[in-house]
Amino acid sequence: MSESRRYVLLWIAPEFLKSPGLLRLFTEAGIFLPPEDDMEEYMRSAAAAGGFAMTGKLAEANHGAGIWISPAEIPGLELMVPWPFIRSVVTAESPEPPRAFGLMQDLVQSNGGRQKSRAKGKRQNNVSNNVK
Repeated sequence: MSESRRYVLLWIAPEFLKSPGLLRLFTEAGIFLPPEDDMEEYMRSAAAAGGFAMTGKLAEANHGAGIWISPAEIPGLELMVPWPFIRSVVTAESPEPPRAFGLMQDLVQSNGGRQKSRAKGKRQNNVSNNVK
């Protein structure tokens, strides 16, 4: 993995939430911040969605037991997410979120493309009207 891709977004299996020890470590470290008022609803939502997202700085990705991440605000602290809980890994060069992601990106591109096509069609119609 390149050194410039230092930020990581992990999609974590909902079973992670059933491990009170891991949950406490990641919550106290500030990597995972579940809602305090309705944790049971959060667990149901995570189970229905097939997991949840966790983010941090990538410390090590090639460890045999899991991926080591650290909170961006606490340099030097590293915690490992065991492989059995990890469903997907996305790395990035910066922590800034994209303006549109996934299906939203497709929607933005398709709408933008449609508007450009309409504008191009109008210009072509004007040109063809001038030729007549």
